[in-house]
Amino acid sequence: MIWIMLPLLAFVFFGLYVRREADRIRAEDGTIVRGRVKNFAELPHVVVRLKLAGSRMATLAEVHVRQGIEDEIERRGIGSVADAGSGKGWAHVSVVVANPAEAAEKTRDLLRERGLLGSAEVEASTDGPR
Repeated sequence: MIWIMLPLLAFVFFGLYVRREADRIRAEDGTIVRGRVKNFAELPHVVVRLKLAGSRMATLAEVHVRQGIEDEIERRGIGSVADAGSGKGWAHVSVVVANPAEAAEKTRDLLRERGLLGSAEVEASTDGPR
């Protein structure tokens, strides 16, 4: 009986620790206001859409391209990647930013450097993602 209870208690305490750390990180990012987690729709952001070769999900090579863009966005301090994925012939990256217009321009510069601007869309918004 004790062999069952000890792992369960360890999981509970670990879960509480993870939740506390996540709340601390959100507070540092400004995603917690007055004890409430902000909805992504309330945060200024930029959405990057990359046209894929096919009409469905991204291939492994296309996923690596998208991940490289995500890494570079965060490395350059443009913003913090909140969501990414692919489907219906497009890959997307949603980035929480401080200044959407400035971040959109920096993101376009990044895509231009990589030769991807012609097959990409960059949308800056203070409203929620579509």
